[in-house]
Amino acid sequence: MTNQPMDRFKSQVLLILSEIPEGECIAYGELAKLAGFPGYARQVGSLMKSLPKDTKLPWYRVINAQHRISFAENTDSYLRQRKKLEQEGWIIVGNKLMKNEKHTKK
Repeated sequence: MTNQPMDRFKSQVLLILSEIPEGECIAYGELAKLAGFPGYARQVGSLMKSLPKDTKLPWYRVINAQHRISFAENTDSYLRQRKKLEQEGWIIVGNKLMKNEKHTKK
């Protein structure tokens, strides 16, 4: 992608990310599709990874298509994402998010 399409991609993904309600999650590919870039799941992952640690954006609500946390278990990033999701009521077994009757996924 050249700079202009890349800027559009980033702004669309971050806008949609900012609107994901508490207690909901979205897959990388679905986020890319909603942003108008179907097939760009890996680029969404790269964008999430490049966000500053102190971002206010809910990056932790983005999971993979198997409803799992993509980080390796027990890494710092995995533990941060798991903690934030559990604070929103998600039950996590290993790296898989389990449906909680109070919450639904996109």
